[in-house]
Amino acid sequence: MSVLAELVGETVIDREAKMTTVADLVQGIGTGGVVGLYFSAHWCPPCRAFTPELAEFYKKFRETDAGRKMDIVFVSSDKDEDSFKEYLNEMPWKAMVYADRDRKAKLSKKFKVQGIPTLVFIEAETGKLVTAKGREGVGSDPSGKEFPWHPKPFSEIIRGELLRGEDTVQSDEALSGKVKGFYFSAHWCPPCRSFTPELAKTYEKVKAAGKNFEIVFVSSDRSDDTFKNYYKTMPWLSVPYGDARIEHLSSYFEVEGIPMLVLVDENNDVITANGRSILEKDKEGERYPWIPAAVEEIGMDNASNLNESACLFLFTNGNTTMQESALDLLRDVATAYKAEQKASLESDNELPPLFFCYEGGSAESVEIAISLRAFVKVEDEEPCLVLFDIPEERKYTLSGKDINKDAIQKLVEQFKTGTLEFEQLDM
Repeated sequence: MSVLAELVGETVIDREAKMTTVADLVQGIGTGGVVGLYFSAHWCPPCRAFTPELAEFYKKFRETDAGRKMDIVFVSSDKDEDSFKEYLNEMPWKAMVYADRDRKAKLSKKFKVQGIPTLVFIEAETGKLVTAKGREGVGSDPSGKEFPWHPKPFSEIIRGELLRGEDTVQSDEALSGKVKGFYFSAHWCPPCRSFTPELAKTYEKVKAAGKNFEIVFVSSDRSDDTFKNYYKTMPWLSVPYGDARIEHLSSYFEVEGIPMLVLVDENNDVITANGRSILEKDKEGERYPWIPAAVEEIGMDNASNLNESACLFLFTNGNTTMQESALDLLRDVATAYKAEQKASLESDNELPPLFFCYEGGSAESVEIAISLRAFVKVEDEEPCLVLFDIPEERKYTLSGKDINKDAIQKLVEQFKTGTLEFEQLDM
């Protein structure tokens, strides 16, 4: 069985209910071909808006030499087969067989699909990811001139002139070897106007301390004059107004709202997309360069991690002894797992991310933990350790009397090898 057949099944279906083998589909686009996996559903308004746009691109691009080496397979999130058939009738490409729901779920997990519509392009022969941002490619390059839209390295995306006040400077000169904050903001946004002066104070303190740090303003202002007036209040660099890099950076960092501060290290790896929350808690910049610890106390600055990956959470339930020992219990296994997971990114056996955190003694941490305890339905009022995975709707609970370093190590090893016996997490 080919790699693509393992992903989408051995046959696909078109709107006339004609079945085609995946082997024939791959042969039809030839050596070096790519396949788009279109995650969509009829009940989703953005999907219904994007599908005609994608269909127009597909029909025109397939007439070109490059387009004949491309095809698309619809991966349905419709709620029933009748809705699937009705929606497929609008599409000139083929689809995964609707009944294969388990395969669809595995495919969504493999390509980390968190919302629809999503268009992922993969190499037809190897299944290797080409880009997860096909939707953006269709929107910005409707002729397919740069297809298949291989992701550009960050150094290439940012390269060019930046503003430094009224002067200009080359990005390589201004940013090379520095910790960087990319500040997505706009004057029309009240939370942005509130955060900007506070961020400026922290920036000045970090710079005064001799830290190798820079911020780049990425504007969402609606006019050049508004941009200029807003930028005058900032002591850092800026991408020029209207520059194409603004859209590229927003896409690269998956910006969905402002203000947003993305912190990036000297090697252009993302430290955190939650820079705003982190710096609001660290106004003096004492935690520079703000690299997340292997184990973190849960708070508003990191709570979003709970929804994005599997989490190992220590509920202390106000037990001060457990709070004081939380770091000691979790640190070694967390450090080892995170190092192994990072190394696995370069291999074919990528480990899933695992967020290690605990309920601390602050009011904010306790409040989040209380809500989380109710959400994951932890009935035990004593301290306990829960490995839960909201995207996969599953959990595993270790009661307080069983919590020790050896038990935690065994639990994480079972998670890593896929042998941990989860129970269903009722959402």
